[in-house]
Amino acid sequence: MKACYKAGIYARLSSDQDKKPLKGYRGSKNESVEVQVRSAEKHIEKLNREGAGRIEIADRYIDLGKTGSNFNRDEFQRLMRDIRLGDIDCVVVRDLSRFGRNYLEAGNYIEKIFPFLGVRFIAVADGLDTGNRASNTEQASTAVTVEIKNLVNDMYAKDFSAKAKQHLKLRRQEGSYVGGPPPYGYTSAMTGGVCHGDKKIRKLVPDENTAGIVKHIFVTFVETGSYAAVADDLNRKKCNPPSVYKKNGKAFFDPKQGEYKGWDKGSVERIVKSETYTGKLVQGRTTITARDEKNRIHKEKEEWVIRENAHAPVIDAALFAEAAKVRERLHEKTRSHAHKAEGCPIGENIFDSVLYCGVCGRKMTRHSYVKSYADKRKERLDGYFCLNGGQTKTENCPTPNRISKAELVDILLPLLKLQFSVYLGKSQKYTEIAKEQLRAAGTETDAEIRKVERGIAAAKEEEQIKYVAYRESIISQSKYMAYKMRQEGRLKDLSRQKEKLEAGRKNLDLVSKKYLASARALLRLKSGRELKKEMIESLIRKIYVYPGKRIEVRFAYTNELLKRAPEMK
Repeated sequence: MKACYKAGIYARLSSDQDKKPLKGYRGSKNESVEVQVRSAEKHIEKLNREGAGRIEIADRYIDLGKTGSNFNRDEFQRLMRDIRLGDIDCVVVRDLSRFGRNYLEAGNYIEKIFPFLGVRFIAVADGLDTGNRASNTEQASTAVTVEIKNLVNDMYAKDFSAKAKQHLKLRRQEGSYVGGPPPYGYTSAMTGGVCHGDKKIRKLVPDENTAGIVKHIFVTFVETGSYAAVADDLNRKKCNPPSVYKKNGKAFFDPKQGEYKGWDKGSVERIVKSETYTGKLVQGRTTITARDEKNRIHKEKEEWVIRENAHAPVIDAALFAEAAKVRERLHEKTRSHAHKAEGCPIGENIFDSVLYCGVCGRKMTRHSYVKSYADKRKERLDGYFCLNGGQTKTENCPTPNRISKAELVDILLPLLKLQFSVYLGKSQKYTEIAKEQLRAAGTETDAEIRKVERGIAAAKEEEQIKYVAYRESIISQSKYMAYKMRQEGRLKDLSRQKEKLEAGRKNLDLVSKKYLASARALLRLKSGRELKKEMIESLIRKIYVYPGKRIEVRFAYTNELLKRAPEMK
C-alpha cells in the first residue's frame, strides 16, 4: 500500500434543498450531502489512526440535483480530470449508491478504469476498499458484494423513475400544475388540496398584469382574423412579449430595458390555440427516460391527463370557440392556396444563401405564388421580401422592402456579363488554367495529409512502447501519466491538423466542381437569360436589396484565378 494518498471525497444528491453551508466547500449544500462528506472524513481519520498508510484530503466534489443513472455530472467530470492530472489517486464515497446507480458504468469505473489509473476506491458504508490487501477469498467476496449492490442500485434507479412518473401522474389527476413557469397570463400558487387529506396542490391563478392582455388578444383575433394584425396591435401598444415579461415582470415596454422586442405571429398563434385560458389543464404530453433526461418522448393523446375546470379561466368557452372558427378558416384558406398551385411545383430558390436586406441585414424571405390567367393558364411567380420591413415588432427596418425574382434577374444579368466579360471571351484557356491550379493544390494537400498520418502512426507506436515500460516498472506511474497527458495533447493537435487538411481537401473538390459548373453556366450567359443556383453561389457572396428595388452585389471569386482574368490576353 502507498505511504500517502491524495483523496477526493465525492458526494451526490438528487435534489438541492440549500441548507447551511459546508465548511471548506464553496457554496451552500444540503445537510444530507454534509453527512456524506463527514462520514467519508471520519473514515479517513480512522484509517490514518490505524497507520496503514496515510490519506490526505485534496478536494471535495459535490453534485447537487444530479441523477445517479448516468455519469454526466459536472463535479464527477472535474474529479476525473483531476485524477488524470495526477492530483487525485484515491476516491472516497459514503456508499456505492452515491457514486452511481448505473450497474454497468459503476462496475466499469471500479473494476477497470480506477485500477488502470492507479486509483484507490473506498465506499465507506459498503466496506469496500480496493487498497486493502485481502485474501483471494475475501477479494472474491467483496467483488460479488459490489456486483450485487451495483445491480440493486441500478434497479432502484429504474424503480424510482417509475414511481416518480406515477407520482406526477397522480398530481396531474388531482389538478395540480406540475409544469415549469406558468403560461403567459397566469401565475401559480399553492392551495389546499381536494385529495389525500390536506395536501397542497399547485394551481394556476390569473395574472392581474397580463390576463387582460390575453383576453384582448382573443377579442382582436376574432375581429381581425389575422395573427399579424394582433401582433401589430400589441406592438403599437408596446406590450412586452411573454419571453421579456418572464424576465423583468413588466407587462409594457420600459425604455430602461433597452431595445423593444415585440410580438410576432407565432407567439400570438400559440396563445389563441391554448385551451389553458378556458380553465382546462392538459398535461403529460411528453415523458423522459431515466438514462437520458434530455430524451423527451411524445405520448399518444389517449395518455394525456386532461382536467376540466382545473383553474379560473381568463376567457370564456364561447370566445375560445369563436377563435377556433377563425383559426379553421385560416387553415382552410391555406389549404385552398395549396390546391391552386397544383400543376405548378415550386422551383429551386437560387438566391437562398446570398440575398439579404440592405437596411437591417436580415436574410430575405421568398414568397412563391401561382397566378391564374383568363385563358386558364397558370404561372408560378417568385418574389423576395424582408420580414422586418415595415413591421411593428422592430424599428430597425421601417420601410417595406421587396423585389420580384424577374426584377432581380433583369438587374443581375447585365451586371454579371460586365463583371466577367474578360472570362467570357477566353473561356477555354481560362478553364484549362483553373483545372491545372486545382490539380496542383490537391496534390500538395494530399502530401500534407500523408505526412500528418505518418506522425500519428509514429506517436501511437511510441505510446505502446511507453506503456510496456510502465507495466514493467521501468518508468513510474507519475512519469507515465505525465507522458500520457502530453501525448494526448500531441495526438489531438495532429488529429486537428488532419481534420483541417481533409476539410480543405473536400472543400477543394467542392470548389473544383462549383468552378467548372459556373464556367458552363457563364457560357450560357452569352446568348441566354438563365441563372443557376450553382453559378450564383460560386460567383456571388452576398446581394443586398434596398427599398426602391436597388441592389448591391458583393462578388466571391471561386479562386484567385478570376482576379487574374485581365492578365489573360
